[in-house]
Amino acid sequence: MEEIYDYKKVVFIDDDEELVNVYSTILERKKLSKYLVHFNNAKDSIKYLKNLKEEELPDYILLDLYMPEMNGFKFLEYFEKRLKKLSEVIEVYVCTSSRKKDDRYKAMKYPFVEAYLEKPLSSDFIELLIKG
Repeated sequence: MEEIYDYKKVVFIDDDEELVNVYSTILERKKLSKYLVHFNNAKDSIKYLKNLKEEELPDYILLDLYMPEMNGFKFLEYFEKRLKKLSEVIEVYVCTSSRKKDDRYKAMKYPFVEAYLEKPLSSDFIELLIKG
């Protein structure tokens, strides 16, 4: 009989396919991969979020800042203005390789951004988010 867990859902928005593959492999081994939903650009993630029912919403968003097409700053701006209700229930973690103080300041000015984290994230951190 399969055990049922109340794990958290994480949306990971990052164009670094290699990093995503590493996380996915680790989570697959731990039977947690279905709780991580990946988008390699912010535009697709916005479409996804807009179409979810309330009970389908993720608990967390892990967001890279520098991506083609729509960067993380534009995502944060859009999220705050057009997805305001979601910003009240979803915790956002900015995950970036940028060490610029200005980037940290700009990202942390949004009240729904929980933390500014440097990549790569540890697989233990992602597992901790999922397992709550």
